[in-house]
Formats: sequence, C-alpha cells, structure tokens
Amino acid sequence: MKAVPKVNTDGLYLEDELVDDAISGVVPFYTQSPLMLYDADQQLDTYQLTDDSSSAIDKTNSENIVAGYTVGIPVPSGLYHPRFDIQGWLTYEAEYNEKLAEAQNAYDQLSKESQASFQKLHDDWQSKSENERGDEPVYLAQTFMALERRDPTTFWSEGLSQKAIKELTQKTEQQPSETDQFKQRIADLEITLAQFMLGTIRK
Repeated sequence: MKAVPKVNTDGLYLEDELVDDAISGVVPFYTQSPLMLYDADQQLDTYQLTDDSSSAIDKTNSENIVAGYTVGIPVPSGLYHPRFDIQGWLTYEAEYNEKLAEAQNAYDQLSKESQASFQKLHDDWQSKSENERGDEPVYLAQTFMALERRDPTTFWSEGLSQKAIKELTQKTEQQPSETDQFKQRIADLEITLAQFMLGTIRK
C-alpha cells in the first residue's frame, strides 16, 4: 500500500489516500447521482411505469458523476496548495499513446521487412553449394526504443496565488513555534508559583 494524493475536478489537492502499490497515473473517483424518488401512491395514480421508462430511470440512477481524481504521482515539495493539471495530463497521455502506437507500427513494419530480407538472404545462402556458401547469415533483431516520457511531477503546480501565499506565510511567521509556546507556558507557571509562594509566606 502507498499514500497518493486525491484532487477535486479542478485538480486542487484534497487529501492523501492509501491505495494499492500498482496504481499509477490518474484515476477518476465517482459519486452517485441523486436518486429520483417518487411517492408510492402518486406513482400508482399518476405515473404508470412501462418497461422503457423503468429502464430509463434505472439507467439514470446507476449513472455516476466524477467527483475528483486519485493521482498516483507524488507531489513535489514546496507547494502550499498543490494543483494537478488534469486536462494537460489527459491531453499529454492521449498524444503520447498515439505517438507510441505510431512508433510501434513503424517498428513492426521494419521488423517484417528485416525478417523478409534476412529470409531471402538465408534462402540464397542455402541454395549455394557448401564450397560457395561462406558463413551462415545471422539475423540481428531490431530493438524497439520506447519514447521518452515527460516527468509526470511537472503536471503539479501551485494552486494558490502569490497574494494568498504571502498572507499565509505572514500568519505563520507571526505565530510562535510550539517550542516558544511551551517555554512561555513554563515561564507563566513559574510566575504563578512564585506569586503563590510569596502569598503563602506573607500570611
């Protein structure tokens, strides 16, 4: 299991979710659409269900709405409110897969031509007498080179404006750290204890 970020439909970070290690890329998650509710009496009196209308309602009730996405790509450090470029990712993936298919087709075609050429060369070699043959031809298989992929973390960006970041950092700077708060509490307790002791001594 691993923790991956969940984002809303705008790509803004929501929370982390534990998923299977095999999950990668971007996977939508859904919320069911509101069910159409009918009063039982009204349904009998004013609305007669036919087979077609019943199946239409069932279809409507079973439809799901995309509520956001599970993103199997780690968030780079330094982002206050990360945003994942969903549309950019989908466009990139579609273009990449198209180019990959083209490259695979070109590789397959080249392999077929290479095999046919080798087969002809080998047939010519076999047709010759042993004295004329020379070394037996060796087939060198073509290696498919996968296309280089863009770094997927580059689809993450800052979801807050510079103004919002400035306000956020100013608030953080103004708030004392936990250590400072703890020290202040100890100092306050010491003062209270001293005042209590002085009051006891005077009595």
